[in-house]
Amino acid sequence: MYLAGTIIFGGGPVVIPLLRSYVVDPGWVSPRDFLLGLAIIQAFPGPNFNFAVFLGALALSHTSYTSPAASSLLGAVLAFIGIFAPGMILAMGVQSLWRVLRTRPTVLAILRGFNATAVGLVFTAVYRLWEIGWLTQKDSRGRSLGGDPWWVVVAATSFATVRWFHVTPPLAIVIGGTAGVAWWGVVQA
Repeated sequence: MYLAGTIIFGGGPVVIPLLRSYVVDPGWVSPRDFLLGLAIIQAFPGPNFNFAVFLGALALSHTSYTSPAASSLLGAVLAFIGIFAPGMILAMGVQSLWRVLRTRPTVLAILRGFNATAVGLVFTAVYRLWEIGWLTQKDSRGRSLGGDPWWVVVAATSFATVRWFHVTPPLAIVIGGTAGVAWWGVVQA
């Protein structure tokens, strides 16, 4: 979590693929639990960094050092410190220097470049989640949502309604969730 907190630029969506590779690949958290936790955490306010706390609790819940509740609490606290400490240390360490540099044209140009890079990282993160976002009985590691035209329609409709028809993002999420439940009902029938 500390490494993810150290190298993150662009906000919460960028950290999700990093966290997945750090906790799913070693086997600490199952791909299914990761995606379910991600879906649940999106319903709560606050930054996506809070997802790291959930993953820390889940990763240590299966250890035999102490009781599962104590292990989960320890994992949550360690993950919280790990993900938030780098940003807080950097903010406190550079604050006085920032007051001097923030109005210089060169620094502003560099920050614009960081901003453009962050947009690219967010796009990359969303694409990586798109590629592993569909869990099936046969493939619990995740499949690409692009494999079924239904999900392409849901994603395109969600984007279009928010972008051009000024539907609020929470309403677009509810509509997308309803479309997912409808798809599940058709497949299960």
